[in-house]
Amino acid sequence: MLFRAMLFGSLLPLVSLAQGVQLRYEFTSGRSFELRVQDRSETYLTIQDNHQRTSTQGNYTLSLRVVQLLPTISAARIEARYKKIFLTASSQDVSNTINTEGNAQDALNLVFRALIDHPFYFTLKNNGTIQDIQGVDSLIQRALQAIPSRTSKADRQAIVQFVTEQFDANAFYNQFISLFPRYADHAIQIGDGWTDIVEILGRLGGSLTTAWKLDYGDKYGIKVSAQGKMISNRSAIMDLGGGIKGNVDVQGNIQASYLIAADNGWPTRSVQHTEINGKYIYRAAYNKKMKQDIEVPIRYVHDLQYELLQ
Repeated sequence: MLFRAMLFGSLLPLVSLAQGVQLRYEFTSGRSFELRVQDRSETYLTIQDNHQRTSTQGNYTLSLRVVQLLPTISAARIEARYKKIFLTASSQDVSNTINTEGNAQDALNLVFRALIDHPFYFTLKNNGTIQDIQGVDSLIQRALQAIPSRTSKADRQAIVQFVTEQFDANAFYNQFISLFPRYADHAIQIGDGWTDIVEILGRLGGSLTTAWKLDYGDKYGIKVSAQGKMISNRSAIMDLGGGIKGNVDVQGNIQASYLIAADNGWPTRSVQHTEINGKYIYRAAYNKKMKQDIEVPIRYVHDLQYELLQ
């Protein structure tokens, strides 16, 4: 009886999908998950005919735990903690390796090590909508406090900018909308599709429109595919770094597939591919050293896969 009282939300019926199914995340108080992500990305910039390429690859593990049920809004509060981060990045003749399970004492490794096992929170609705990311200010503060006093002023400024951009609430929101599929608000059958539009936050701005499709399903597992189209907010003026203002004019395509646990609606595996093309436009009017606008073409390719252990 106690176990039944801890559950809420729509359970997936163990029946043939020919009868239709209402996909929903099932939330159980105290339930834990381990999210293991592997990814690789390539970023290409062209600055005054000079081609720059930055490559990153690595993996990280997040522990997730349902800490509060919110039945009035059909949602749950989820606690997240980094358990492991491994990352290699190279650009031109510069390369860095971050391993939170290692003993390296350079500034970047100390900063990332400070992120480990420190909680932050987000709200997940039972249709997959992400809301109310909290606790990241404390996460960022903890990381920045780990910068060694011996770090040069230039390196310190670069680390502060990187951490505050990569680990703020907007960055986590953009990350989570790709990790957690969003479900239709009605029952669906195999072959059915649905579409949603979500806002992209942070430097890119704009929106992501995703066409979803139920490819396969039975009482044991469900496969969902997604075709996404993102468009930045081209008219928004923002800081592009170094106090220079400008616009981001990019668009991209996302292809993804998800395997869903039929008994509770949580994804168990996903494979994703993203390609973004466009340009940064640095505006001369906001910087006296720039006599005219500078357009910097950009191309970004990202491959990601994960498994969610339940």
